[in-house]
Amino acid sequence: MKTANQEQRFDQLVGLIYESVQHPGQLAPLMESICDEIGAVAGHYLHMVHMDMSTREVFSSVISNPIFNAADVEYRTYYNSVDERLQWVAAGAVGEWRADYERFDESFVRRSEIYNDFLFKHGARHMVLGRVGGEGLDNEVLSFLRPVGAGHYDADDLQLLERITGHMIRSSVLRRRLRALESQQQADQALLKYFPYGTVWVDAACRVASFNNVAADMLAGADGICVKAQRLRLADPGADAMLVAAVSQATGAEGRRGQWFAARRERGGQPLVVSVIPAQPDRQAGFADDSGPLALVILQDMGRQQLPRSAILRKMFGLTPAEARLAEALLDNDTIESYAQKADVSRNTVRTHMASLFSKTGTRRQAELLRILMVAEPPIRI
Repeated sequence: MKTANQEQRFDQLVGLIYESVQHPGQLAPLMESICDEIGAVAGHYLHMVHMDMSTREVFSSVISNPIFNAADVEYRTYYNSVDERLQWVAAGAVGEWRADYERFDESFVRRSEIYNDFLFKHGARHMVLGRVGGEGLDNEVLSFLRPVGAGHYDADDLQLLERITGHMIRSSVLRRRLRALESQQQADQALLKYFPYGTVWVDAACRVASFNNVAADMLAGADGICVKAQRLRLADPGADAMLVAAVSQATGAEGRRGQWFAARRERGGQPLVVSVIPAQPDRQAGFADDSGPLALVILQDMGRQQLPRSAILRKMFGLTPAEARLAEALLDNDTIESYAQKADVSRNTVRTHMASLFSKTGTRRQAELLRILMVAEPPIRI
């Protein structure tokens, strides 16, 4: 029968298991606590690619007792290549705990280099290990070493390991998901860093979570847009109300969708084009708070547009200069006849360019063509 003190210690172990998901520094204290419970001298956590441990690529290795760090280096430098137990280790299923003495008898130990020249030298003897995570090539293994002279792990020791197994497996799944989310976020942030428009992540209350360098420059200019009390604000009252409504729509529980609108500048000139886009659930991990769904606000300062419209059209659709001139004329509401007259070219030439525009934009009608071309005015549309 478990005592209240034992159950309290077990609850503390479970707490450390889940704390280690977001705080890997808790892995060492976690293993040290398990060592105290089962009489082990050291615990070892491995996150690796390949369960064939002779060819593994180790992502992270944590040892509960720092005294054994030098032994870990020694093992990886040489003893890894002569360890006859590796195939046995690699064959373990997720959730299965196995003790070395159940597989390797005393005759094996007496002739084994790994035991006589390595483990015994460092004061270690019996090992129990479990594979607590595994998906494809992504694996996590925990092992615990007892000191020389200590007996086998008994039923209570193995029962404790069995009790924490489910929690360890769940924490491994959470770690794997968190790593995937962090990797995706890093890729997204790298992309947004070089995005030619200002990007601002906001929560449902328009509180700013993050922004790129272009947005920082726009906010520093304070020409129609700023951050007040940690909230993104537009100087134009009507546009500010539209921003609040758009963010609310983009972060709502149902019917989430994006919107775009124009906001007047305080110092005149071309308006600021604001696009509000709902964030996908797997795109918003890694921000510090738990404020709920996020929206991505894209800010396009038409006054800072570095490329003329014709250059944008050519770059987007692979147009020739003549085709880009025709596309611009169509966007300016010219007809084929009026453009032919202004450009001093024949209608047949214009029709040839028009056919090329249809081909390069994947359209068949002039109205459809115009809708595609308008993507460049502004380039970001919902």
